[in-house]
Amino acid sequence: MTKFYICEIILALEALHHKNVMFRDLKPENVVLDVDGHCLLADFGLAKEMGSRSQLSKSFCGSVAYLAPEMLDQQGHNL
Repeated sequence: MTKFYICEIILALEALHHKNVMFRDLKPENVVLDVDGHCLLADFGLAKEMGSRSQLSKSFCGSVAYLAPEMLDQQGHNL
């Protein structure tokens, strides 16, 4: 079941990336299940529309406990 949920989260993130949207608050609290047991992403308050896939975002946001190393190092990140 874990593989199923992980795959659904990856597919959701890929769909957002194809629309140049960066979901910047991925954590367990923001993944919910619908009535059929499928994963949905919630809380798009920190999501960011990117102009292109190569554009870097250097804003510092999200929950500190779940930050990626490149955000902590302030290197910038992209889709």
